Formats: sequence, structure tokens, C-alpha cells
Amino acid sequence: MEDSSEENISRKMAKILVIDDQESARALLKRRLAIYGYEVVDAINNKQALEMLSSNLIDVIFLNMFINNVNSYDFLLELKQNSLHRSIPVIMISSDSDADLVVKCIEAGAEDYLMKPLNQTLLRARLSNCISKKEAHDKEIAYLAKIEHGQKQIVAQEKMASLGVLVSSISQELKNPLNFIINFASASAEICEELMEKIDKNKENISGGVFLFLSNHLEKFKSNVTKISECGQNADRIIRFMLDQSNTASGNKHPANINKIIGQTITMLISSYKTNGITTLPQIDTKLDNALPHMPISIQSFSKAIYNMLDNSCYSVINKFQDISQAKVSIKTEDFPSCVEIVIRDNGLGIKPDIVDKIFVPFFTTKPEGTSPGLGLSTAMEVIQNHAGTVSVNSVEGEFAEFKIIIDKPL
Repeated sequence: MEDSSEENISRKMAKILVIDDQESARALLKRRLAIYGYEVVDAINNKQALEMLSSNLIDVIFLNMFINNVNSYDFLLELKQNSLHRSIPVIMISSDSDADLVVKCIEAGAEDYLMKPLNQTLLRARLSNCISKKEAHDKEIAYLAKIEHGQKQIVAQEKMASLGVLVSSISQELKNPLNFIINFASASAEICEELMEKIDKNKENISGGVFLFLSNHLEKFKSNVTKISECGQNADRIIRFMLDQSNTASGNKHPANINKIIGQTITMLISSYKTNGITTLPQIDTKLDNALPHMPISIQSFSKAIYNMLDNSCYSVINKFQDISQAKVSIKTEDFPSCVEIVIRDNGLGIKPDIVDKIFVPFFTTKPEGTSPGLGLSTAMEVIQNHAGTVSVNSVEGEFAEFKIIIDKPL
């Protein structure tokens, strides 16, 4: 009689896959493993086993040495060559003591081997060992992934820091000659106006052909210098934007109300749009959690990040809907035990699948040439990272885009 009071072997409920074509053998092993406290699934052949592996997170596999009178060596090789399954320990079980086949299976990657009828003490000991190894392997993979993610963040931050210095330096160098271009273009346009007025006043003293020639060429010259001035002013706006965005790490962090920062940023965004002649704006809905604690925030840079992301959403819906009342932009905050979450969502153009990985890359933009240097989202990402946070994006092209910001609470 089996003792149902035996202690669980593992610290967690591991999931075991039993692969055996003999129903009685499967049932016996499943019952014993269930008593030990494991979750057990089974398969009668290799095809069923692969289906189970694709839909379950398996910790250990028990594989009968022979399935339908065919040895399982080739299937074991298939498992160990599959990157998704190779880390799962496999315990071979058989009533056949073919030493050569056992050695082949161990060499192919099987973790252990048990003879039928199964000795319960050996079963528990070897299973416990396999699960411990699997847990250690999973922890190692998770730890390495965390290290890799951290290294990527460090590299990205170093690149952005270097980029900020470069952008600042280049922008400062460009500002002076650009100011000369703008000022002289404006002055030249004024001179054209004066000449055109003087010629017009004295046209009775100028032959008709000469008057027409001078008038046409001065009009063209005025048009050209006006375009030069406009392009210079556009370049100046971009440079000022780049200088502003390059200073993302500035400002000491102080306990601040994120909800209040968001409210002020929305007001600033709406004012900025109206100043630039955009009066048809989408409604920005807010759902702000009043339970949010004060967080250590650099208010200026954090507001800049939220501004950039809301601006991105507004641009998307404005360019999708002729009837702006159909546009939806929202921002939501929520308090969690270990973090604060901010979600910005819009029902605009969405993001094409092939550029989702590029939207946070500096200077990448889908906006028309000359309207944006492509630093908005990359700057927002850097700011959030400087606040112990992460940004993720979920989008369906043509339907919506959602940006989720998670900021860890200080320990």
C-alpha cells in the first residue's frame, strides 16, 4: 500500500512528463509521482510527447526505453537537439538491461536511467536530483538574461550620454552661422521690399521692359530669401529641440507627485500645440491613481519624457482622423507594491511590426523630413531608464499603440 503522507521532494510543484506506450506502467508512475506532490502529464508516443512539450512547461521527462517496440534513442536525440527542450532532464526507464543502449542514451544527453520495476527510493532520489539541476539551470539562464539586459542598458546609456555631448556640441557650433543665415535672409527680404517700392515709385522714368525685368527678378529674389529664412528658422527649431532633448540626465531627483507632473505636462502640450497653430486637438483622457506615492523624480526631465510620448500619440491620431472627435488619447497611472505603472494609449496609426524595434533608436522617425530629428522616444526611454524604469510598447498597425512605463519603487 502506497504511503500518501510522504513529503514532497521539490520546493515547488514541478511538472513531469511520462512517455510510455504501456497504460499500466504510465498509470503506476503517474500515481506515485502525484503522491510525491508533482503535476503529471503523459503521452503514449513521440508525437503526443511533442504536443505536450509545446503546451506545457515540463521540468523532467520520464522516457521509456522502448516505445511501440522501437528504442527511443532517436527521439532522445531529437529532444536534445531542440533548443526549446534540450535543458529538460530526461530519465530513461526500461525493463531491458541493455548496457550498450543505456550508455548511448547517457552519452546522447539522458540525465539518468532506472530499471523496472522502479525502486521507490532511487526514483525519489534521482528525480530530486534532476529537478534541483533543472531549477539551478533555470536560475542561471534567468540570471544571465538579467546580466545581458543590464549590460545592454549600460551600453545604451553610455551611447546616449555620448550622443548627448555630440548633439550639444554640434548644435552649439551650428547656432551661430545659422543665426547669420536667418538674419541676413530677413535683411535681404527687407531690402527687396524697399527696392521694389522705389522702382514702383519711379516706373515712369524706367522703360517698360526694364521695369518688368527688375520687378520679376526682385520678386524671385524676395521669394528665394524668404524660403531661406523659413528653412533657417525650421533648422533653428530643430537644433533648439535637440539641445533640449540632449540634456535628459540633468536635475536632481526629489520626491514628487507623478500625477501632478502629468497634469502640468498635458497643459503644456496643449499650449504648445495652440502656439504652433494647431487648434483641433484630441481629448487627452486621464485616469490617475490617487494612491500613488511620491517618487524620486527629476521633474523637468520626467515631464519631458511624458511630453514626448503624449506628443507622439497626438501626432498619430491627428494624422489618422479627419474628425478629431473620433480620436482617443489616454494616460493612466496605477500603484503596485513594488512599482508605479504609467500607460499611454492612443487609437491612432499604430506601429508597423517591422519598425517596432527601431522606434526608440535615436534619429529614427516616420515623420516628414525636417519636422522632427527623431529624438522624442529615444529621449523618453533614456529618461525613464534614468529613473529606474522600463518602457514597453504594444501596438496593432492601424488600430492602436500603447506604451507602458514601469518605475521601480526605491527599496
